[in-house]
Amino acid sequence: MKKFSRQSILFSFVFLLFMLCSLLMIVVPKVFGFTMTVVTTDAMMPTYAEGTVVFVKKATEDNLVVGNEVTYYINQGKEMQTRRIVAIEDDQSMIYTIGDNQQQLEQEAIHKSQLIGQPIFHLPYVGRLINQRTMFFIHCLYGVFALYVLTVTIYVTLYQIKTESLKRTISY
Repeated sequence: MKKFSRQSILFSFVFLLFMLCSLLMIVVPKVFGFTMTVVTTDAMMPTYAEGTVVFVKKATEDNLVVGNEVTYYINQGKEMQTRRIVAIEDDQSMIYTIGDNQQQLEQEAIHKSQLIGQPIFHLPYVGRLINQRTMFFIHCLYGVFALYVLTVTIYVTLYQIKTESLKRTISY
């Protein structure tokens, strides 16, 4: 029984550590007002390689300057894209962009309503780990851990009831 307890504690600790790390990757950026996106093409090479996780902070009008990078929604908000600003209309309603690894401007101008912000920092190649299969695996691990905690709780409760070490205290 002692060996099972050590293994159980080690397993719980590793699972808890994994869950905490994955949760922190999602929660911490949101707390500080960042939006996280993954670069899916090589259009911004060498600045951002494919698979780079980019943390974006909301941009002010002062930061919208030719030469700065900007992240915005494309395909009716289904995807995010990061490019470099090459031109801005006088009223700042439309922005024209290009990728660092491209020869031509993006086909469509970016409307101000599509802007997310400007990249503040990035983690190269980490985004290659973040895909549909990985997210499904992480969800499965969360489910397995929840079932594990439920099973251990029921087992310990039944064991305490059986050995009469569970005492009820009722106060009126």
